[in-house]
Amino acid sequence: MTGLMVRERETLEKYIPGLLAYLDEAPLAQLEARDSNAVDKFREFGGTGLVVPAELGGLGAPAIDAVRAQRAIGSRSPSLGAGTTMHHLSLASLTEFARGATEDDRGATEDDRALIKGLVEQKAIVASGFSEGVTGGSVFIPTMTAVKKGDNYIVNGSKKPCSLARSMDLLTCSVEIDSGDRAVALIPASLPGISVKPFWTTDILAGAQSEEVVLDDVEVPASLVLPNKDDDPDGVHEMTGYLWFGMLISANYIGAATSLLERMIEQDKGDHEGYVRAAAELETSMAAIENVARAFDEGERGQDISVRLLFNRIAIRDALVRSSSAAIESLGGIGFIKSPEIAYVAAALHAFAFHPPSRRSISETLARFHAGDEFAFVK
Repeated sequence: MTGLMVRERETLEKYIPGLLAYLDEAPLAQLEARDSNAVDKFREFGGTGLVVPAELGGLGAPAIDAVRAQRAIGSRSPSLGAGTTMHHLSLASLTEFARGATEDDRGATEDDRALIKGLVEQKAIVASGFSEGVTGGSVFIPTMTAVKKGDNYIVNGSKKPCSLARSMDLLTCSVEIDSGDRAVALIPASLPGISVKPFWTTDILAGAQSEEVVLDDVEVPASLVLPNKDDDPDGVHEMTGYLWFGMLISANYIGAATSLLERMIEQDKGDHEGYVRAAAELETSMAAIENVARAFDEGERGQDISVRLLFNRIAIRDALVRSSSAAIESLGGIGFIKSPEIAYVAAALHAFAFHPPSRRSISETLARFHAGDEFAFVK
């Protein structure tokens, strides 16, 4: 079968049946609104376990299928795609930690397995408090602190913006523990001391629920605070989480831009050259992400694949601008005037450049890697 995004739509329907029909029927403005129920539908149709291995109760989608499904979601609701990317990042990171990073490859303990299986069974929404919206900031340096007190850690700090803030059942975040090391904390959203404050004031991508999550003396059981030094001494699991993030967030915005191609096909103005210019940017971008996803599925991890993905992301930013510009020009001024959805998608695409790490913060690191230095997110 040939056609635009047929494979991606079939993949989404295979893993999360029913979601595509809902997204096709709901108006874009409704899906992207601050009070959108798209996240609830994502939960209802069983999407929460997409990237969790089948042996841990999940759907077991490999990376290649996950990015295809995410492109389909992004073509209908970039807000849902952005928000669920953070959910998948969180669960993928938890799965990596659960599988263990020890030399004897111990795999997940029974408690580890029970935690992840429980989250999948409950269709829990997991928010990510790893990356910060700080210009030039690191994706891993925590803004939250955790001080040991008896059998608990007392966690303080905030995450802004934090996608899925209003729907989350669990918050995963990077914290600085009192030893000075970093740790990953798993914090139930129902614990006392957690509050959500308005932060995202623009209507663009408001459906991702990206607000401020504040933690004020939140007591978290020590068993839910995983020191990186013990559980991820080489930072491999943390880097693997960001491979998932980079692949999925890229596919989401490629999907959003693809919705403009669909409009071009529907209107059929005969501007085949304009269509091909716009489509070529997106198809080559998606091919680049799929190439990384295949390598990931074959077991590649670490510096080389992380660098390749980051270079791809930087190139895709410019490709999205070129593609959307060609598509909007072809759709014409009347189309732009009469369809606010065109302007909305164009604005939403620019948000791709704001996801960490910023081009400014990572450029020197990437250049030095090609010159022979080791690669690391944290300077």
